[in-house]
Amino acid sequence: INEQDVYENYLIEQLASNSLIPKLDTSFLDILRQLRNKSAHPSGHSASAEEARFVFYESINRFLSKPILTTTQLVDDILARLDDKHFFPSINIRKISDIVKKEILNIHHETFPYLVNKLLEKYLNSSSEVKKNAGFFLTGLAYLKDEKSANCLRKYVIDSKCSDSKCSHLILRIISANGSLSLNLEPVTYDRLKSVISEKIESLDLTDNDSKFSHPSIVLSSILRGCGEDFVISHFKIQLNQLLRNNIFSLSFIAHMSDYPKIIKIYLREAAKKAGSTDFNTANNFSENISDIDKQLSESLIGVQAFQLITNIYKAAECGAWRAQSLRNSKFSSIPMVKNTAIDYVRSNEPQAKVKFKEIIGSDDDFDDLTKKYLLDIAL
Repeated sequence: INEQDVYENYLIEQLASNSLIPKLDTSFLDILRQLRNKSAHPSGHSASAEEARFVFYESINRFLSKPILTTTQLVDDILARLDDKHFFPSINIRKISDIVKKEILNIHHETFPYLVNKLLEKYLNSSSEVKKNAGFFLTGLAYLKDEKSANCLRKYVIDSKCSDSKCSHLILRIISANGSLSLNLEPVTYDRLKSVISEKIESLDLTDNDSKFSHPSIVLSSILRGCGEDFVISHFKIQLNQLLRNNIFSLSFIAHMSDYPKIIKIYLREAAKKAGSTDFNTANNFSENISDIDKQLSESLIGVQAFQLITNIYKAAECGAWRAQSLRNSKFSSIPMVKNTAIDYVRSNEPQAKVKFKEIIGSDDDFDDLTKKYLLDIAL
């Protein structure tokens, strides 16, 4: 009995001194030990029902029902393995998040602040392999969309580091992974985040892959899906317009805007401006590339919007833009889905279509030329 008591004291002391359990739990554990010993050993003490209930309740509620609590052992083990070459064998975000989910399975949410801060420290101050894996881990953690870890990412990464250019790439990636991380930030953080996104947009090259997680198209699309169109328009309308001016053909954004009518209107305004531009380079570039997004546009545009876009291409063709002329002369064959949407609108709303045509062209004299010759393919 005496040897066991000494061992239990030693065990509790070691747990406490190594921060494996907090001080309050240490005190409760000592109380439970004393009550148990009084009741189980021939001490002359007869335990009451209340004491028994207390021991069982506190043992289960405070200890046995919990996963590993404030210990940093599991987190430190993860951190120690970040230089493993094959820690993340794939760059697919779903596979990355699956690995992160497995790694944190036994980590209690109270340890998330330590995990996030240590990963961030590794990202900023380590070799390329560790830096890459730390960044992947934080991105995968964001993709899990767990609110407790999300709060840590907001507080310790976005709010805390948005002013640090060394973290800009990471912040864009984790927001791409979980757009709702943009909610409930500090007011000054929104100004900083706008600046980060704007700077990224201006540095884009047309050859940049817009499916990369740090690409502004992915970032804004993720914010749109995570926070809604009113939030995007309220907080990031300037950046959205900036993106559309620079990259009107971004599939990563267009593919996710079909459920957001206000965003579609903003998109159409910029697209129509480019389609009907008096600058031949702008108009030709639009007519040359619109076929790449025909399917996605047709899923977003209603009839009047599809007709508006085609009318602007017709306008550029009449002004002499040769790519627009080629598209018009082919009877818009390279954008069949947008064309069919426009045709359905003209057939069912011809008077309104004529008004829209005049609004764009300035006259309705050539309305039949566009609708009958080039859309409906009727000989005039």
